Amino acid sequence: MKRTFRLLLSLAIAVFLATCIPQFKGHTQAPDSPVKVLLNQVGYYPQWLKVAFISSPLKGTPIQLINLDNQQVVELDPSEPVQSERLSGDVLQPVDFSHIQQPGKYIVRAGSAESAPFSISDNAYQTTLISLLRSYYLQRCGVILDDPITGLYHAPCHLHDHNLAHADTLHQVNDKINATGGWHDAGDYGKYVATTATTVARILSLYEQHPSLFWDGQLTIPESGNGIPDVLDEMKFGLDWMLRMQRSDGAVYRKLSGSEWPIGMAPDEDAQTRYIYGISTPETGKLAGAMAMAARVFESFDVNLADQYQASADLAWQYLEGQPTMQVDWYEGDDSGSGKYLASDIDREESLKTDLDDRFWAAVELYISTGNKKYQQYLETHLLEITYTLFEWKDLSPLALVDYRLQKRQPSSSELNAIIDQKLLTKADEILTRVENNGYRLANHRFIWGSNKLAAEEGITLAYAYQISQEQRYQYAALDQLHFLLGRNPFNQTFVTGVGANPVRHVNHLFARAKGLLIPGLVVGGPNSDAQDNIAPKGLGILSYLDDEKSYATNEYAIDYNASLIGLIGLLISGNA
Repeated sequence: MKRTFRLLLSLAIAVFLATCIPQFKGHTQAPDSPVKVLLNQVGYYPQWLKVAFISSPLKGTPIQLINLDNQQVVELDPSEPVQSERLSGDVLQPVDFSHIQQPGKYIVRAGSAESAPFSISDNAYQTTLISLLRSYYLQRCGVILDDPITGLYHAPCHLHDHNLAHADTLHQVNDKINATGGWHDAGDYGKYVATTATTVARILSLYEQHPSLFWDGQLTIPESGNGIPDVLDEMKFGLDWMLRMQRSDGAVYRKLSGSEWPIGMAPDEDAQTRYIYGISTPETGKLAGAMAMAARVFESFDVNLADQYQASADLAWQYLEGQPTMQVDWYEGDDSGSGKYLASDIDREESLKTDLDDRFWAAVELYISTGNKKYQQYLETHLLEITYTLFEWKDLSPLALVDYRLQKRQPSSSELNAIIDQKLLTKADEILTRVENNGYRLANHRFIWGSNKLAAEEGITLAYAYQISQEQRYQYAALDQLHFLLGRNPFNQTFVTGVGANPVRHVNHLFARAKGLLIPGLVVGGPNSDAQDNIAPKGLGILSYLDDEKSYATNEYAIDYNASLIGLIGLLISGNA
């Protein structure tokens, strides 16, 4: 019965996604009125804290909650004094309607200004979650894409992804290595181990904690109906590509791309020669961690595949043991048609100066999968060197800490768990202070490339803090990060294509531009003070954003951005956050 319900739900969602691709009706407000009603345009679970912001409020303006199903009107009183938001200069009036828990479709009205419609429901996020997850199917490389839901089509693309950019100790430059498959990383067509491993890790970690969020037939992809949850079928697509990027000695190549950025073409029209670029210990560590996770996740579905993933992880760790210092094979010109994904003028984090975070994460995931004590010893040796930051391709150690803390597969040390708790809660308290001092209750204070991913990861950190402490303040602050990303922000816009009444529409995405179609479920980078594209406004912090397809620095999609929002939503709707 449950399976039948899920199949029907998936079909209903598929129909919804197919009809939600055209333009959306947004909020209304009087002409020339600065007043806006800002809230989460997707909606709220009934028991969630629910706070809207009236931007530029007019004193004495009546504020009402209107049930669109029965036109019932509830008068709302402002819950807190008017606030001046420091980063944007906006004046905001918080309005709390948490006491409304009746399922339905609603709007909030302040005078003549109306919010976007939103839901209060225990199923408020099913469609959004599926849309975010389906994006990976739409990013597949090396296969035909013929999607009945969105109408997107391209012939098999990049079928000659087998050329080495440089000779190395095992291969001559004219040797061929099959590296077809995987996902196009972002709005362009490069493929990177760093972001693929990060994406797989975030989603598999969520699956391990909350497998009931996922089922076979959920995503309407070619593998649906094979008895394996669709999300695992999709993660397999990324994992199998990473297997092809591993040398026979365990070392892993960093990325695959053309030597020039493709412009204005669909994937199957990109005929340039593409190259596999040098090995690195950071990528080798990332692959080891992702494969170790995959081995234990897939063991109940396909033992042979799980063994293959475990062997890959073991081989990668063996290589790292023989190469104890960080090694990156990089040459001038390697980044002429792709992102560097190393320390650079854009990416300046301290974690990029070492591969400790990659090795640490790999060791933890290998311990959880195998129980081999040498991996726990690595954790014990290096734990005090690890600072809890945010999980991203630049630093994977936060997921290592959380996965060790929450796992029940292997024996764990109460002493190590106590240290992890202290690191996590210290970080969460730091984040919480920023939330409380920000008018939009946004935790992120670094408006750089991919700031929306950082906002989602701040929320995930807060959700983890709630899981281990059960202190409600962390849950409320985690929800605040979700609300910002889905409409309660200075732009009154969701940062996800096809989601909410006023979504981002002009995403920087080559395939979307080439086809003239809106691809649903894509998270964009968000405000970036550096605005390297010279399209979005520079130096404005939270306001340095533009919904423009030319603004690659603020409005491009990436696979790891989606993974972070999926992780945040999954934790918040799971009942444990």
